[in-house]
Order: sequence, then C-alpha cells, then structure tokens
Amino acid sequence: MRLLDQIPHPKFKVVAYTLERHYYVEIEAGPMKQCYKLHKETTPGLEGIKQWLDEEFSTQLQSSFEAMYQNHTSAIKRSLG
Repeated sequence: MRLLDQIPHPKFKVVAYTLERHYYVEIEAGPMKQCYKLHKETTPGLEGIKQWLDEEFSTQLQSSFEAMYQNHTSAIKRSLG
C-alpha cells in the first residue's frame, strides 16, 4: 500500500492509498475511521475519488460517524465507566 494523497475535506480527514487493483480510502472523524476500497478499473484516479466524495455521500458519512460515536461512548460507559 502506497500513499496516493491526502484529500482536503471540510469535515473529515481523508487519505487515499493505492493498492494493486484498488484505491483504499480512509476517512476519519475524531476517534472513528471508515475505510473503503474503490476498483481502479472504475475509478479515474484521484479525481474520481474526489467525485465519489460528493455532498450526498459526505452527509451519509456524517450520519454513520454519529452512530459509531454513540455506540463507542455507550460501550465505554457500560464497560469502563
């Protein structure tokens, strides 16, 4: 896995890597991270990754991160708090 680029985003830290057949995209918000693989055959490079990170997908990511954070904090309170 090689670093391709860090993609500027107003809400998340987004880092793209290149693999043999895929792009691997890590998206972070606070202590949460989501990772996705995009096929190189169907994704036109870094610009394709940026297009994939459109406003609708970013809104869905935010909702997922919020649910992940609630699950995370609930587990900490139950188990460690």
